[in-house]
This record gives sequence, C-alpha cells and structure tokens, in this order.
Amino acid sequence: MKILEYMSDATAEGMITPHWVEDGGYFPNPADHTCIGIVGNTPEYHIPSSVHRLTASELETRVVAIHAANPIIEDKPVGDSASAMTTAAVRTMVQAWVTAKGID
Repeated sequence: MKILEYMSDATAEGMITPHWVEDGGYFPNPADHTCIGIVGNTPEYHIPSSVHRLTASELETRVVAIHAANPIIEDKPVGDSASAMTTAAVRTMVQAWVTAKGID
C-alpha cells in the first residue's frame, strides 16, 4: 500500500473522496484541507501526477506538524477529561496506523 495526500473533489452532492483513493479521510489538515489515503502498490487506474505521495516517515512528520498547530486530543473513556496527546503519542499513533494498513 502507498500513502497519498489528497484533497476532496467537489460534486453537486457535496465533497467526496476521489475515486482513486482506496481508503481515505485520515489525518485531515485544516490548514490546507488535505487528507491522507492509501492505494494499492499497483493500481489499475490513473492517479494524477499532482498527488503527493508520502513515505511513512514523511507522514509522521506531517501529522506531528498538524498536531503542533492543532493539538490532537486523546480518546478517553466517558467521564474522563480529554487532553492533548504528547508528540511521542502522536508518533506512536501514526506508526501503529502505518503498520495496521500494511504500508510498505
């Protein structure tokens, strides 16, 4: 699987994930309205050359930068007070996502 940074497509029905993203909507960046998605290693369709492809390391750097500007809040059980994740926890979260998705 490969990591792609993309923007949603506007349609008459609203914003949608582009058809060439197999699994998307991860790690949204409110600063530039991009999201992360994945696609297989050898897709049988065209992916625009303008789409930014990322390595796992680049994804981690991207998400840490988003976290610095807009802190990611930890999931807590109901009743517990929420707090911002640490940078180390954000890195661990991204690494776990990459592993779970089978990213090369």
